[in-house]
Amino acid sequence: MLLDLLMGEGLQSAAVIGLSKNAGKTTVFNALIMEAKERSIPVGLVSIGVDGEERDVWSLQKKPPVKVPRGCLVATAGPLLEDRAGEWELVDTASVHSPLGPVVIARALKSTEVKLAGITRVESLREAQARLQQNGAELVLADGAYDRKAAACPLVTDGAICVAGAALSPSMDTVIRRMEETIRLFQLPQTTESLWRLAGERALAEGRVYGVAEGEIVPLPVSSLLAASSTWQKRLRKREWECWAIPGMATDRLLQKVEEAGRPLPLVLTDPTRCFASMSALRGYFRKGGSLQVLYGVKLVAVAVNPVSPEGYGFDPVEMKRRVSEVCHPVPVVDVVRDVG
Repeated sequence: MLLDLLMGEGLQSAAVIGLSKNAGKTTVFNALIMEAKERSIPVGLVSIGVDGEERDVWSLQKKPPVKVPRGCLVATAGPLLEDRAGEWELVDTASVHSPLGPVVIARALKSTEVKLAGITRVESLREAQARLQQNGAELVLADGAYDRKAAACPLVTDGAICVAGAALSPSMDTVIRRMEETIRLFQLPQTTESLWRLAGERALAEGRVYGVAEGEIVPLPVSSLLAASSTWQKRLRKREWECWAIPGMATDRLLQKVEEAGRPLPLVLTDPTRCFASMSALRGYFRKGGSLQVLYGVKLVAVAVNPVSPEGYGFDPVEMKRRVSEVCHPVPVVDVVRDVG
């Protein structure tokens, strides 16, 4: 089912991200792991944040564990494996150090469970994925943890699966609206202007803002437009800018800053996971003539739905899948618990 979609695209890595806490990501994660086991595909597991904990840290509700078959590789903080030390073989270490201890690569000697943690940065996630692949993982699955879109960054993983769960809201309309907004963000257009792309690549490589004005690529002496001084804001207004390429996040405040510096301009982001602006702010920015474009697009492979909330309410599974499919078309929508085949 889901694995067919990943393998059909020839992906070697995929992120599982959710619209909210308790969306059902671990259930989707486990479904992918079991599908891979049935086909004897070596899998590596990693999380940006924390996953596999016994209870949710906020609601204290019991959560499903991350189930690991024999031979599966994981990247996690070493001390988290100590409770089941006899069930793991240490095969590699990473240069990632976390408050939970150094991150290690381990292989399961038997079917077991695991808590994935210790990785909080995109660079660390990229290294962990490389180590997993070097040690035999043909498919790396990255859990995005709560509200961590970074795992879906196209510079890290080849594709993404987004999970829409009833836990987001008792209102199905709200869940559908949030899913539609997420789809729109993931479909931000890739810039085709050669100078704009070059400015974006320099912004990413150097961690500073670049602009394009009068046919030239111009570096700005700031890493974020939010840090631009009033003097620089005045200087910015004196040029006819075509776009600004920013290495960091697009937020409501940043869009406001751009408007204050002159007029809404096309902004070039590295990828859609860097956009944290609200839909209301984006709509206002677009109405005034601004736009957002990206260097690298996210390949959304599928959307998984979970019509049941741990709070005790739920939606009609058929209706939820139908409505999510309408806003996500042509992206496939699956229910890993209820779909057969």
